[in-house]
Amino acid sequence: MRVNTVYARPLVLVLLTAATAFPTGSVTARSACSADLHRTRIAVNNALAQHAGTEPFAPESTFAKLGHQPTPATIARAEHKFDNWPNGSEAVAALQRARQANKAGDSQGCLDALREARMAIGANP
Repeated sequence: MRVNTVYARPLVLVLLTAATAFPTGSVTARSACSADLHRTRIAVNNALAQHAGTEPFAPESTFAKLGHQPTPATIARAEHKFDNWPNGSEAVAALQRARQANKAGDSQGCLDALREARMAIGANP
């Protein structure tokens, strides 16, 4: 049996248009979380930059004056010693959880993690 292409093409066009015009709920939820993730990431970055600007610099060590490049371990030790804002670490960890939940399509998990990140930096949940 031969299909009449005069009628088949408009039908296919209508079906494709309908499929793209009405996205599924998970895609809509993911895009909503993606937009919120972007805004929260900017807020966390701004809070971290603001906090970093208010803290004093660490003193230069004797090792730093020898002309050697610092190793990742010495950088980590220095950062850990002078990092006195644990909320920043909590916010960054919550953002990571939100990214993972968003990637997995878990919109509620993403939104919960974003709420935690905003609360950690003192922003409106």
